[in-house]
Amino acid sequence: MNNRGFTLLELMVSIAVLTIVSGALYAASMTLTQAARSQEAKTATIDHAQSGLLLMVRNIRQASSASINWTALPGPVLTYRAATDIDGNGTAVDIGVELELGPVRTLTRDVSDLNGDGITDTQLILVEDGQVRVIANGLLIDEDLNQNDVLDTGEDTNQNGVLDHGLWFRQAGQGIRISLQCEQATMVQGRPVNTGLFETVVPRN
Repeated sequence: MNNRGFTLLELMVSIAVLTIVSGALYAASMTLTQAARSQEAKTATIDHAQSGLLLMVRNIRQASSASINWTALPGPVLTYRAATDIDGNGTAVDIGVELELGPVRTLTRDVSDLNGDGITDTQLILVEDGQVRVIANGLLIDEDLNQNDVLDTGEDTNQNGVLDHGLWFRQAGQGIRISLQCEQATMVQGRPVNTGLFETVVPRN
């Protein structure tokens, strides 16, 4: 019986093959992990943006067009008053057939931390009669430093060639064009993942 062991050459070849296979498996594992992270981050930003946009659309549809501060558009803040059944007659129209309007509503970033949760520029809130409601989190930082809606030198901080507002309202005919961009902190290929959604909504009142 031949009890001869591995030669040095055979051992070196075996180690080399094992190293190559291990490296390939590691690379495949890292690729799959990165793809999973990317998909999770993308899903999270889409969820934030979609839920925030849906809530804004519902609110703005209830608005009185006459109560909207059109002169402040385009801009990052929208103020308006919504049709509300104030006298309890079952409709937002009073006995004199006049539209009843509730308190002023403001859609804006929570720059002053009005709800005291420690989140400011990246949080979208609805303020009404002193009450603050969080609409979305993870807003992109507004790159438009002078609020002129033009990409000026030094404003493209994420270097994507586009002026990102995060939150922006502009007039579109009789309606309002909403731009909402959310970002997830998870880094994919050296950059955070972000999603932008756009919707035009026309007030019903």
